[in-house]
Amino acid sequence: MRRFCCVAISLLMLFGIAVAQEKEPQTAEDYANRGFARLKKGDFDGAIADYDKAIALTPNDAAAYNRRGTARAEKHDFNGALADFNTAISLKPNLYQAYFNRGQVHSNKGDYEAAINDYNIAIGLNPNYAEAYNTCGTARSKMGNLDIALADYDKAIALDPNFFGAYSNRGIARNAKGDYDGAIADYDKALALRPNYAYAYNNRGNTKGKKGDDDGAIADFTKAISLLPNFAAAYANRGLAELDEGKEQEAEQDFNKALEISPSLKSFIEKETNKIKQKRNTAPKP
Repeated sequence: MRRFCCVAISLLMLFGIAVAQEKEPQTAEDYANRGFARLKKGDFDGAIADYDKAIALTPNDAAAYNRRGTARAEKHDFNGALADFNTAISLKPNLYQAYFNRGQVHSNKGDYEAAINDYNIAIGLNPNYAEAYNTCGTARSKMGNLDIALADYDKAIALDPNFFGAYSNRGIARNAKGDYDGAIADYDKALALRPNYAYAYNNRGNTKGKKGDDDGAIADFTKAISLLPNFAAAYANRGLAELDEGKEQEAEQDFNKALEISPSLKSFIEKETNKIKQKRNTAPKP
């Protein structure tokens, strides 16, 4: 029985839809529109600069604060993001997207109770907010409240049957509870909806490894790597499955690659490698 790295993904939701302005902005709305276009393109510094100007022209624009907070969160300026989301909420208390976004920042900072509180407020304002149920489930799962997390994922999927991320996250929770067949079924569904979803391949490989299917696990980790060549956890996981099969050289290569990408995986790899070696030493001799 081995433990692999599972990856849950959940994204910041943006408020509203805007179109990029071809001409130089003249009004607060122009700056906000260009800021949103830049935000979607990943130009977070440019987006923040545009929202600064929009806010200077219209200081009570809750949506601009919310979007600037999103750009700041993407840059890992969590304190700045929280300040913006707080202002957005003070200006427009029913702006459910700002509660959701603030919850995401709390979750990224490891304050899962605060995150769950914000997600629940967002759900109260918008009961059909499938993404909020999904992220709330992830926060609960990280706190070890797996049964409640599963209920949240169930709700997200009921609201949006094509929510591939919720299936994958529910699979992680089921895996943690030891329901490996249920987890694999969820990953299968996620991949049917999103065939190039690298995280679901990694997570399904995790569960297959726990069931003793090293070949199936290696195939899934290999697919995840083909989709995301710098997926450090997938290299580490494949190395563990290879080591379990006695493929020492292949495992060493994968561990080296994982550590090259993400040195923080060192303690995880060492811990799981020792478990495999201990299992070999205690196994009955033929």
